[in-house]
Amino acid sequence: MRPLLALLLTAAAACAASLNVDDAAPTKLPTAYIKGAKVAALDPKKPYLIEFWATWCGPCKESIPHLTELQANLKDTGLTVIGVHVPRGVEAADAFVKQMGKKMEYTVAKDTTGAVEKAWLVAAGQNGIPCSFIVVNGKVAFIGHPGNLTDAKVKELIAAGASADPKAPAKK
Repeated sequence: MRPLLALLLTAAAACAASLNVDDAAPTKLPTAYIKGAKVAALDPKKPYLIEFWATWCGPCKESIPHLTELQANLKDTGLTVIGVHVPRGVEAADAFVKQMGKKMEYTVAKDTTGAVEKAWLVAAGQNGIPCSFIVVNGKVAFIGHPGNLTDAKVKELIAAGASADPKAPAKK
């Protein structure tokens, strides 16, 4: 009976999602940055990979080298990878990122209030991390696990999004 309940709750969360692929990306971004240049607003002319993670999350830590590779390999596309530490356990983020050094070669921020998590993860009906969002042309092009993102897949999403006409207003 419990698996059925979990399935129903997951389905209900997905139905309640107000952020989906092809929607305008939320404008809510972290204000606290640990590494890299602060991104105050998403530039609609640039692609972004925004990944929610935490120091206490094993699969999140496993995805760090992959995100570093994506950032390095797709530099010529203008891709900016931003890792956003979720609020739970955020106090450990600074020391962790410092310890990782060059193993974590992308922009890293932290969500200290939960507002960014709410605008992205909760709005998308996502209840687990790591979770990545690809944003191209100001719109969400992908929501899912970063392990599903190959260089080719990200390039394909960037190309498809760049050819689309931006219409939808930004979500707050």
